[in-house]
Amino acid sequence: MALRLAGVTPSPLLDQPAFAADGSVARLRTYTGDVTIAQDSGIIIYRSGQIDAVPMSFVPPDAEALKAGAEPALTAEVTIAQILTTGSVENFSGAGAAGVSVALQPDQKDPAWCWPHLTFQALGTRPMVLRYRLMVLTSATDV
Repeated sequence: MALRLAGVTPSPLLDQPAFAADGSVARLRTYTGDVTIAQDSGIIIYRSGQIDAVPMSFVPPDAEALKAGAEPALTAEVTIAQILTTGSVENFSGAGAAGVSVALQPDQKDPAWCWPHLTFQALGTRPMVLRYRLMVLTSATDV
């Protein structure tokens, strides 16, 4: 039995002026939202002391493309928002996310652009809702 990414629901974008570490003018965009993780149909097989880790990734639906060659500061986090229990919770082995990373992914249609791409491992055997936050700090010239 495996988990699958069932949907990504963005929250309103936070777009604000900022300063880079060197003091130059920059722009900070914070993408947030919910990721619904569903359970493929099947039987839950409980293995004591073992938590399944399923790789998942996506580009936030409201993300803005960045110029290729831009070197923004990227950071991301994924936290658990809700565990969707079904039936007994006697053998609950945990849930959440691990191995969260973000990188720029080239646009498949136009190599002049790239997209922030969030990757993580969904942990557990039960459906859940995870909350993500992805922050992109770009220089004023990369806007």
